[in-house]
Amino acid sequence: MNLKKELSDKNQNLLINIGQSIEDREYSIDEIRNIRNEVFTHIMSGSSKNDSISKEINKYNDLANFLLDNSK
Repeated sequence: MNLKKELSDKNQNLLINIGQSIEDREYSIDEIRNIRNEVFTHIMSGSSKNDSISKEINKYNDLANFLLDNSK
């Protein structure tokens, strides 16, 4: 799957914000799983104070669901 073509600009920017660049190429299932894990690690690394984790979950929800659906 080519994430550059499949992801919305918003989701590509979210990945860039966590240091994950997206190239215009085909990604393997394992690569998509690694990116998915990076997203979840970023979400869970948020402080539980001030609902930071909740805010990050809401922010990354669409991207996380896309990666989950495409990493099977």
